[in-house]
Amino acid sequence: MPGICPEEYDFHVDSELTYTIESYMGQSIDLLATDSFMGRDYGVHLGCFFRKMDDAKLDLAGFGHIIWKDGELEGVYKEDSQKFMADEKGEFQSEWAQLRDAKLSFERSAIQGKLLGCLENRSISSISLTNQDTSPENLIIRDGRVHLIDPRPVLYSGVVFAGNHVNNYKTLFPTYYQSPRYMKQQFHKHKEVLNTLAAGFEEGYTDGLVERKKALKIEQFLQLFSLCYDNYVALQKEIDIETYLRMGDKQAIESRLSIYLRELETFELKCESRI
Repeated sequence: MPGICPEEYDFHVDSELTYTIESYMGQSIDLLATDSFMGRDYGVHLGCFFRKMDDAKLDLAGFGHIIWKDGELEGVYKEDSQKFMADEKGEFQSEWAQLRDAKLSFERSAIQGKLLGCLENRSISSISLTNQDTSPENLIIRDGRVHLIDPRPVLYSGVVFAGNHVNNYKTLFPTYYQSPRYMKQQFHKHKEVLNTLAAGFEEGYTDGLVERKKALKIEQFLQLFSLCYDNYVALQKEIDIETYLRMGDKQAIESRLSIYLRELETFELKCESRI
């Protein structure tokens, strides 16, 4: 998709700091000036881009973050990706056991059935170049089209990060307004636009294909589950400065945790075909 990423970059490197200054092609998306129709169009455009990235054939070894080694680019992990995913399944099951046995009030059977179903039906067939940071701050708007900034692409299953994108826009961003990291953006005031951005992304990414919709829903549910688990774990210890900056204080985390549990209980995994 020519033009979606900046073609020129400036770099600065010194002994104390390394960073990239992107030559932006416009301003970050202004959610206040974005209506639902515009948000949907931006989402569709971004979803199409993710789908095309997933379908592109790569000649790069390994998976995970990309590193430079012996004159070539490669993924940092060399183990079999299927084994990696199998280990991740075990981690999900262990995390669920902790949540299930926690002194929290929620409908365990509703969540457990969906979680186990997702883990059984999850299929990672290929590794692609994908994008792990698609926050509104990284969406550049020019001439009515969305452009994307990410200084650190990753070799992974594209549908995993597609699910992460949808979960972020539907759930994480609107609920993290009490954390210093997102306090300035006040994303909860733009929930409707964020939802249309997510809905448009789903439309563009799945292109009406039921199997792709199912795979996206599975990854969205697992990302929501991980978000819930991370907030639960944060409450089990003292809130250090790093956690506070990312997640806020204990009161903010507790209020989010109840929201995530309800969303997990009511999450709809069924998909309908396009007529």
